[in-house]
This record gives sequence, structure tokens and C-alpha cells, in this order.
Amino acid sequence: MNVKTEALDRVLEALSPALTTELDRLVEETRETLEQEFQIRLQAATRDAETMGTSAAQLQLERVIEEVKKETRQQVTAELAQQLTQRIEAATTQARNEAAEERTRFEAAMTQLQDEWSAERAKLQAQVDEWKTLAEAQRQFSEASSQPEMLSRFRRLAEPFAQGLALYITKADGLALWKSRGNGAFPTIISQGTTDPESYFRTISVRGKTVGAIYAAPTFKADALDFLIASLERAIEAFGLKLRAPLPRSAAS
Repeated sequence: MNVKTEALDRVLEALSPALTTELDRLVEETRETLEQEFQIRLQAATRDAETMGTSAAQLQLERVIEEVKKETRQQVTAELAQQLTQRIEAATTQARNEAAEERTRFEAAMTQLQDEWSAERAKLQAQVDEWKTLAEAQRQFSEASSQPEMLSRFRRLAEPFAQGLALYITKADGLALWKSRGNGAFPTIISQGTTDPESYFRTISVRGKTVGAIYAAPTFKADALDFLIASLERAIEAFGLKLRAPLPRSAAS
């Protein structure tokens, strides 16, 4: 037993340096391996932590971005709604103002048309009345029983056609004033050479003989006065012929 023990001791003593070296190498390799594994795990854990931190930051960033988008949409929607409301109100106000202006123009145009139509209707009515007067002139003169009555009827018929009118009859000293009416200064004796160029003057002639004259101050309607005077001249001539006609004989004679 002792011999074996001693032999083992000698073997161990002989192998001791090599074993020591080998154990040191194994310890060093193990340490290095453990350190490498630790570094690998540490790096992996660091990467995982960084990855987890990046994901959390990304999620936070995405949440912030989403909130910003939502707030932006809400703000933009509110601003657009406000602008739209303002534009609608402005357009409504403008449309109302334009409608009011258009209504005012329309009412003014209608008033003008009504005034023009009223004036035109009054003008037409006056013209119709004048035509009626001229149409009745011959009958009015023919129904007169004397020349003075014819002149009186002439003065009444000529009233719408002159603001001021005078009738003259032939006398020894010329054309003397018989009657007048309306505005105007009418001389007692008148002739063609003494009349105002702006006035109306025309003699009443029957078969080439002057029996009177008509003098009218502005304003007047010369065509209407000419027509009435021509009708008066024919009526005076017809009246004279009737006075000179012989009385019809009695049926018993």
C-alpha cells in the first residue's frame, strides 16, 4: 500500500507542472468563454433593451403623431367650418344686397315705365280728344245760326290748341279785336306786318275776301288751328250761300 502510494506521489509530482499548466489553461479558456458568453448575452440584452426602447419610443412617437394629426384635423375642420360659415354669410349678405338693389332697380324701372305709359296715355287721350274736336268742327259750325256764333264756337273749339287766342273781324280801319281768351297781349288793330314772328297769325278769307283773322300767342298747334280756320271758312261760305238762296215757293202758288 505504501509502495503504491509513494509511486502515485512520484507520478503526481512528476506530472504536477504539466497539470498546473493545463489547469491554468482550462481556467483561462473557461473564463474567456464565460466572458465571451456574458458579452454576447450582454450585447443581446442591450440590443433587446434598445429595441424595446426604440419600439416604445416609436409607439410614443406614433401616438404623438396621431394626436397631432387629430388635433390638426380638428383645428383645420374648425377653421374650415368657420371660413365656410363666413363665406356663406358673406355670400348670403351679398345676395341679399344684390337682390335688394335689383328690386330697387326693378321698382324704379317699373315706376319709370308707368310714368312713361301714363304720359303716353295722356298724350294719346289728348290727341284723341283733339281729333274728336276737329272731327266735330264742321258740324259745330254748320249748326250755328249766325257768323258771330260761328266765331264763338271757333274760339271754344280752338281752346285746346293755343294758350292764348284772339279773334279779329274786318272793319273800316282794318282787322279789329273782337274777342280773346287766355294768356297774351293782343293789340286792338292787327295786321300781318305788326304780329310777333313767334306767334300764330292767319286771316279768315271767303272767296278771296278777308273777313277776319286769328292771332295766337305761343304756345300753339298750328296744324290744328289751320284745320279749324279752313273749316270755319267753308262754314261761313256755306252760311252766306244759304242766306242768299231764294225761298221755296208754296205748293199752292
